[in-house]
Amino acid sequence: MLIKSLLVDLAAQPEPSYDELLAALTVAHARIAALEELVADLSRKLGVDSQNSSKPPSSDGPGARAERRRAERERRKSEPAEGPKPRTKRGGQAGHAGRGLEFTSAPDVVLPPIEPECCGGCGAGLAAAPVVKTDRIQVVDIPEVQAQVTELHLVSRRCGCGTVSAGSAPEGVSGGPVCYGPNLTAAAGFVHAHGQVGNERTAEVINGLFGTGVSTGWVGKVAGRLAGSLFGFETDAKTALLCAPVLLADEATVNTVEDDAPVPGPGDRGAARPFNSHVFTLRSPKIVWLGAGHTRGHAALDAFDVFGRYTGTLVTDDYGGYVKYEDTLSARQLCNAHLIRSLRGVEQAGAADGVRQDWAKVLIRILRAGRQAVKAAIATGREALTGEQIEEIRAEYLMWAESGIMENTGRRKPDGKKHEAWVLAQRLKDKIDLVLHHLTDFRVPWTSNLAEQALRHVKVHLKISGCFRTLDTTRAYCRIQSYLITTRLHGVPPMQAIRDALAGRAWTPLRAVTQA
Repeated sequence: MLIKSLLVDLAAQPEPSYDELLAALTVAHARIAALEELVADLSRKLGVDSQNSSKPPSSDGPGARAERRRAERERRKSEPAEGPKPRTKRGGQAGHAGRGLEFTSAPDVVLPPIEPECCGGCGAGLAAAPVVKTDRIQVVDIPEVQAQVTELHLVSRRCGCGTVSAGSAPEGVSGGPVCYGPNLTAAAGFVHAHGQVGNERTAEVINGLFGTGVSTGWVGKVAGRLAGSLFGFETDAKTALLCAPVLLADEATVNTVEDDAPVPGPGDRGAARPFNSHVFTLRSPKIVWLGAGHTRGHAALDAFDVFGRYTGTLVTDDYGGYVKYEDTLSARQLCNAHLIRSLRGVEQAGAADGVRQDWAKVLIRILRAGRQAVKAAIATGREALTGEQIEEIRAEYLMWAESGIMENTGRRKPDGKKHEAWVLAQRLKDKIDLVLHHLTDFRVPWTSNLAEQALRHVKVHLKISGCFRTLDTTRAYCRIQSYLITTRLHGVPPMQAIRDALAGRAWTPLRAVTQA
């Protein structure tokens, strides 16, 4: 009955006119186009990873990593090395120097020979039996670790002048009457900082390894003492960085719960910016500095008092915050790896939309070819590319950047803004000197990947802990990581570096130079 009723109602309705049908069809087509654009936009976002955007590699899932490895294998197949390549088996090749365990000529402990208890055949005793051979085995192990309690007697004596003088405790022993020594304290600092382990789990690890009863609060105090001892290192690291001819910079957003930094004064630029914590890095091959700011803008960058004073060549991504400092820089190089990721993202998005973006694929090849030309010149002992080589690369680069501009002129995103493919092509054309500067100065790397690597510990910390509590603790974390990374690059064992810092004589680049 219900269906019959509906059919009667439909029959009673007047037929729509041609104009009404045309209007309804026009609205339907517009809605379909909008939905298709929305689906395409969502598909692009789902396909975004560290290889086609500015997202960090730590954000990639297992699928993206597997796809990256597959793409790298395919790329290597399509770009074979010169000459025939022999087929090789998996594993170490002939002539490869192995890294297995080797006998040492001076073992720490030599145990008495281990005799067989009786004959394995008849069970007779073997005390008078001749020795056939002796097999030598060396075992690399650590002794069973147990915290050792040492009691010190600090004697005080009264001089004839009436002054009482007391014996001094060894270095690293502070507090009392019962305290933890310098080695245990350094071990806790190392596990907490380098291992990215929180206070509670650090206490559990230390207690499990050494049979102690350290508390979570004590671990927090150790971290605070370590960070507080590194202000001199941070100052000297900045001074040393300012003298470097080439520096690399990068930045990353971090989750910090609250801003405990002093509120900027009314005359300070950026005082009204909302709290948006970021960690910045500035590094040379051997010195790394990390700093945290309450914003990504100049209010934080200027406060570091280093970017505005640097006069060498700065290698960065294309973040606009660095443009302000170009007046004092001798040159700026844009990270080609960032640009290649952006170009790859445009190419993949075009494929998903059914729009060919061949210009992006060719520009990736041109950027890599420029790098290969520099490497080839360095390998042959040359200090520069020829003028003809540079002009050929520039001309091809410009031709394809302009092709990208023309192909995407008039294209718009769903929100009406210019299409990202056009924006990228125009940016590459306008900033050709910043993109290809490394062709004219072989000291300058073509990417800022080393700076990105310095931020990996920060991302690992966020993966484990989820956030930093305050901006002050974020800055303390940055000082400790700067110290541990830099001392490692200079061959200083981390336990020694931490012990020295807690003893008030932290390693610094300037001190290392003066003591050399």
